[in-house]
Amino acid sequence: MEEKRIVLAPEGRAEFRNQVDFCVGTGRMGLALHREYLEQLKLVQEEIGFRYIRGHGLFCDDMAIYQETEDGVPEYNFTYLDRVMDSYLELGIRPFLELGFMPEKMASGRQTIFYWKGNTTPPASYEKWTEMVKALLVHLCGRYGREEVVGWPIEVWNEPNLPGFWEHADMQEYFRLFHRTFTAVKEVDEGFRVGGPAVCGGSDEVWIRAFLEYCRDNGLAPDFVTRHHYTTEVPERVGHYGYPELMRAEDGFANLHTTREIIDSFPEYRGREIHITEFNTSYIPNAPLHDTNQNAAYIARQLSRLGDDNESYSYWTFGDVFEEQGVPFTPFHGGFGLVANGCIPKPTFWSFAFFKKLKEGKGHCILKNDNAVVMSMDDGSYRGVAWNVADRRTGEKYLLTLEMEEQQEGCLLTKTVDEARCNPLKIWHDMGEPANLSPEECRLLRDAARPFVETRRVKPKNGRLEISFPVEQNGVAYFEWRPGKVVSDRGYSYGRAAQYPAINPITRLDYPDPDAIRVGDTYYMVSTTMHFMPGCEILRSYDLRNWEHLSYVYEKLDSTPGQTLEGEENIYGKGMWAASLRYHDGTYYVCFVANDTHKTYLYTASRPEGPWEKRYIEGFFHDCSLLFDDDGKVYIVYGNREIWLTQLKEDLSAPLEGGLHRLIVSDKDNPHLGYEGSHLYKIRGKYYLFLIHSRPDMWRRTESCFVADSLEGEFLGGDVLDDDCGLPNRGVAQGPIVDTPEGKWYAIQFQDSGAVGRVPFLMPVTWEDDYPVFGDRGTIPQDFPVESTRPGYVYAPLVGSDDFKGDLKTHWEFNHEPDLSLIAHDREAGTWQVATDKVCASLLQARNTLTQRMLMPGCAAEVTVDGGGLREGDFAGLCALQSCFGFLGLTRRNGELLMVVRTVEPGEFRKFPPENRPEEEWAAVPVEEKPYVLKLEADFSEGKDVCSFYYKDRSFWSRWQKIGPEHQLRFSMEHFCGCRFGLTVYSTREAGGSAAFSEFVYRER
Repeated sequence: MEEKRIVLAPEGRAEFRNQVDFCVGTGRMGLALHREYLEQLKLVQEEIGFRYIRGHGLFCDDMAIYQETEDGVPEYNFTYLDRVMDSYLELGIRPFLELGFMPEKMASGRQTIFYWKGNTTPPASYEKWTEMVKALLVHLCGRYGREEVVGWPIEVWNEPNLPGFWEHADMQEYFRLFHRTFTAVKEVDEGFRVGGPAVCGGSDEVWIRAFLEYCRDNGLAPDFVTRHHYTTEVPERVGHYGYPELMRAEDGFANLHTTREIIDSFPEYRGREIHITEFNTSYIPNAPLHDTNQNAAYIARQLSRLGDDNESYSYWTFGDVFEEQGVPFTPFHGGFGLVANGCIPKPTFWSFAFFKKLKEGKGHCILKNDNAVVMSMDDGSYRGVAWNVADRRTGEKYLLTLEMEEQQEGCLLTKTVDEARCNPLKIWHDMGEPANLSPEECRLLRDAARPFVETRRVKPKNGRLEISFPVEQNGVAYFEWRPGKVVSDRGYSYGRAAQYPAINPITRLDYPDPDAIRVGDTYYMVSTTMHFMPGCEILRSYDLRNWEHLSYVYEKLDSTPGQTLEGEENIYGKGMWAASLRYHDGTYYVCFVANDTHKTYLYTASRPEGPWEKRYIEGFFHDCSLLFDDDGKVYIVYGNREIWLTQLKEDLSAPLEGGLHRLIVSDKDNPHLGYEGSHLYKIRGKYYLFLIHSRPDMWRRTESCFVADSLEGEFLGGDVLDDDCGLPNRGVAQGPIVDTPEGKWYAIQFQDSGAVGRVPFLMPVTWEDDYPVFGDRGTIPQDFPVESTRPGYVYAPLVGSDDFKGDLKTHWEFNHEPDLSLIAHDREAGTWQVATDKVCASLLQARNTLTQRMLMPGCAAEVTVDGGGLREGDFAGLCALQSCFGFLGLTRRNGELLMVVRTVEPGEFRKFPPENRPEEEWAAVPVEEKPYVLKLEADFSEGKDVCSFYYKDRSFWSRWQKIGPEHQLRFSMEHFCGCRFGLTVYSTREAGGSAAFSEFVYRER
């Protein structure tokens, strides 16, 4: 698909004169007495809002203006005129008065035109003609006010260069008519603006030049020049209909420019306004072309250029209540109108509505080309119309990409009219082309005649925005980009209400350093769990988007003093990370290092649910990836900055002596993050190594891929993903690629998402010349197809509530290895009681803190805590667990029970060694000796990363009381994991106290 790119920048400038709403045409004026006519005009005015309307037949006998007595004395009847003008003005539109045709009693001949027999001969008496014109204008001025009426443009006759419209196309006789009429109008008021000659194509150049010569020679100063503009060849007639061929648009524009040149060649008239008082594609009222989407796209192109040389351009006509060739037989019959009978907007209607939108508000044009017009608005938004004219099905749809330097998210609105969407003609055809529509059929066609409206919220990526949408053959699309964040009412969450419809991020939880595989129809993913236990969680999915807990690889690791929180020991920022998950010959393998023990662990199982057998690989292999090659050899790739490949023994216990061992990629000169996070695959005979690093010129993570034909060969490649998804310079990177049973490929990579942690993203992967292409050429698309191998499968949530009745839910992990001897779990009563066995300087050293991940964009936890067993200096409650933790809970102080809020303020993200920051106490409220319900709310939306604290007693009428200030959370290298809810009990003076938890409630926000 061809791509057309548009740079949106306010400094752009392009000439564009948009007079889309100046004037529109109508059939003869007497039709305005019909109800359907006025209903169609009302619809047009509501959506487009034209300023003027021009039509034939003002003086025809059906308007009954000109009468004569039996003695031949003229008299005038303005009854119908007033009804028509009143209706127009009520709808906010004024007449562009076309003076014609000839009343029968004033006509010099019997020649008529059209079904309604408009007389097209000169007046038998020019004196009676001019008196009638003056009487008309005097009456209008008296009824509507002179200041109002003098502003109505006046045109003398219609297409006198055609013999059907003016007897014999007599040029000199028309000039006489114009001269006498011009003079009569100016006698009523010099302020009236009068123009002609209203010629159509064919002899327009000859007529316009001769017209101006006549005016010059006779001292006339026409206020403007009028002509018509139709852009099809002579139609082929078939039955009731005509099928014309469209002209090249450029030929038509060139013809119009010739008129400009002719006028400017007369010094007296240089710069005179040109009004195109009729334009359309075909000049016949029964050309099915008028009803099509092709007509809409072609007219959009016309609307972009007609203002270049012309003051106005009036589409012929607004509606299909039109009788030049008789009353139409069917609602769609190729009529001129923007609206089909039945008040059904045709596609071209929306071309006008879209261009009218470009006029609303203050702004300037920044681009005009053969396919689009774009406005930069003073409020920072952009608006545009794009089209795609296809003649004889020779065109193709194209992809329109808008790009801009933008730091702010916003909304892209598109309204699309094409052959698949907003094509009432096709619906009518499929219905069997009913000639007389029932009310229900009318409603259906009106519904089908609306543009397809779509919106997208888009965030800048890497400081830029790129938004693409297709423009189909014969399509017209209005688009609007409006920057600005979503401003929600208090507590309102669209995401929660809509069940988070966006694909990304997947899980919305802290699952960093992922690795994933597919076995059969099932996908498995492993992630870093650091110091939490049980650890090395395995997730399961059938569609790569939705995941559920399957198992933990280990309950505890090595029970070191740090892992068990002995004394002041801990393993924050250490523990297991960046596991490699593989399946080979019926066995599942999980390999990872622990940065506190500096060991490499290898777990194996015949089933991913376990049990898992623990082994070691001799050596320390940072961010490792296992590869089982086709020849039975096994390799491990690993490292930071320098990426090494090492062949392992057959039992994977250690490197193979004399086996392959080589440096394959180096990034040691990178001033930020060098290559790490290895994922090695063999795909279709080639070796692919995926790595994370930072761009050397700035701190932003990117994903790279290097490929080689053999493990001994050179690995060549570079970055394949550079996308911060709207979080400035927080690039998405590091993770696996995985294929579906159908052979499609996807990647799972994580993003630093603030205090909530490092959250995985899913994206499609395609292949070009045996090299992977991530997403949309290195950026992650907002939407893409995801297929399930088990449609309808219901996933268990990864976080959730727990009434503590029955077994502990798998949502929970302990902060470090627990001491289960200190826990009393009453499964019948639903209580979780924790006792202390040591004195702690901080809750971070408390044993048996029970945790769950926090959920973005926000979440809340509630829990009931009974502090009756607390001793002096003990604390029990609910915390936001991270290095800069926030704690809400009970403490006993001087024998009294207090509700307290304690926090540690955030330090610097990358400061080593970490700062020893003191706890601060923000509130200490005396409370009664009874259980209390605690609530902690976390808000990660728009980078807020804050939490708030509330409590209440357990009575039915109790209300939440806010306590303490809002606390700032921050992801830091000290813990190197996302914030979690924690249920904690610890002692600061003497061990042995306890507290009981019950009724834990997890809520999304």
